[in-house]
Amino acid sequence: MKENGKKDLILDTMQKLISEKSSQAISVSDIAREAGIGKGSIYYYFKSKEEILEAVIERTYSKAIEESERLLKVSHLDALTKMEIIFRACRDSSSELLRQESSTFLEMQQSALVHQQYIRIIIKKLRPILADIIRQGNQEGTMYCESPDEVAEIALLILTIKFDNQLSLQPPEQIRKTLDVFIYMLETSFHIQKGRLDYMLNSVI
Repeated sequence: MKENGKKDLILDTMQKLISEKSSQAISVSDIAREAGIGKGSIYYYFKSKEEILEAVIERTYSKAIEESERLLKVSHLDALTKMEIIFRACRDSSSELLRQESSTFLEMQQSALVHQQYIRIIIKKLRPILADIIRQGNQEGTMYCESPDEVAEIALLILTIKFDNQLSLQPPEQIRKTLDVFIYMLETSFHIQKGRLDYMLNSVI
């Protein structure tokens, strides 16, 4: 079996097992037995069961990450257009997480853990990408931000939690109010054209 094929087999097996029971009840031995491979093969690719779970989440909801990485290679797009695409990708990725939850992928008892992992992965992967987009905006003169990395992290944290809404559990009208204030803060603090970020409000499900 090719190396990538064996790694995918491990992830496929983990995803199958967590559709049947809580991730806390799954051991590396369970994964190896179900996949028909040795535990050593699993530890060749992953240090722990937690790392396998994280990889499953990242693979399942990687659309936002892949889309954002592709954006950096598209030179003709301005920074605000790139920002809109990355924010919409966050929304779409969150929607996919909720869709998977409504089927058999996750159990309620491990839901919070998976949502936390999902948010952490999105922020870790997209933070440097969004920061570079903000720097591009500074160069274009469409925004003025002295701390691109920190602002990128704050923005992604707010958006993923609000679009996901499984940790804060707020009604849509409250989410819209929060995003409305967030938009106002971005517009006034970084001199972004008023109304340019209103698409965030249309992203609330």
